[in-house]
Amino acid sequence: MDNANSQLEWCDKLIRQTFCSFEKTMEHLRYCGEMPQDNKAYQQYLEDMRRGKTLLQLQAVQREITPEIRQSWSVRTFSPVMTPAGMFDEVVCNISYHFHKHGSKYYSITRMTEEARRFFAANRGSAAENALGLLKFPDGSIYEKDGRIITFVS
Repeated sequence: MDNANSQLEWCDKLIRQTFCSFEKTMEHLRYCGEMPQDNKAYQQYLEDMRRGKTLLQLQAVQREITPEIRQSWSVRTFSPVMTPAGMFDEVVCNISYHFHKHGSKYYSITRMTEEARRFFAANRGSAAENALGLLKFPDGSIYEKDGRIITFVS
């Protein structure tokens, strides 16, 4: 009997040590019983984040844009965005999207823009003009004929 009691005590101790003595981490679920419309707003926020268009992302881009950077980017493919903090124009939206999608490896919008301009100058001859009069490069980058950036992929 002592051996059986000893084994039960050992098991009980092991269970208490395993499940009672370690620091538990808190898991935060995205949906915590909110109203469906709140969850829908959250899902929309996640989609905006994937597109580089949250208010925080747009404000960060707007702060970094200089007049030279602004002149380097095309307004052709993006529309302005209205937020509670105000309107963000086509250039801010274009840069925000592309920096989020391809540009983080450059660490800054200034560096990404400089690299895009260098790419255009070095590879202009490999671009093909498409039906819209835009220059499309083999890597998928697209520019206006005058060198303004629409999409920079490299």
